[in-house]
Amino acid sequence: MTAKECMLSRRSTRAFKPDKVDKALLEQIAEAGLYAPSAMNEQPWTLTVVTNAQKLAAVNAAVKKYFASTGDERLAARAADKNYCCYYGAPVLIIVSCEAGSLYPVEDASCALQNIFLSAHELGLGSCWINQLGGAACDYPAVRELLDGFGVPSADKVYGCAAIGYIASETETKPRRGKVKFVD
Repeated sequence: MTAKECMLSRRSTRAFKPDKVDKALLEQIAEAGLYAPSAMNEQPWTLTVVTNAQKLAAVNAAVKKYFASTGDERLAARAADKNYCCYYGAPVLIIVSCEAGSLYPVEDASCALQNIFLSAHELGLGSCWINQLGGAACDYPAVRELLDGFGVPSADKVYGCAAIGYIASETETKPRRGKVKFVD
């Protein structure tokens, strides 16, 4: 598959098989994330690959606790939904965090995540961007305790995660809505 074919055919996956993903594949995916561009070549990221089902379930429980504490009705509804899973039941979650004080952490993490998504797709795996551990959730005590336990550096902020696994059902392809404008 060419790079362009990979970019044009990749879709976000929200239905994963429970099958374990081979560590060699995860190493290739993580390596692709490490080779992403970053501002001033800081490479400020830490990629934390979580594959333990009990730890993933603990992530979901902590996120739901955070959601319930926010006062936001939409998040409270997710917290109350016993079937809600912030990582769509994927067997792998790659947490992308960046050092405090890095120049452009959102952009750097986004580039790393895009490399992760494209690498997963090339290897026949599905992926989906997961935001629930980022922002204020990252500092919520129950979430931070888990992140610390996973070895995420304590000063790091989470800027996104990648749910990774084998695809249980294909995502419908929708027409692109963005626009391109050329200025001469």
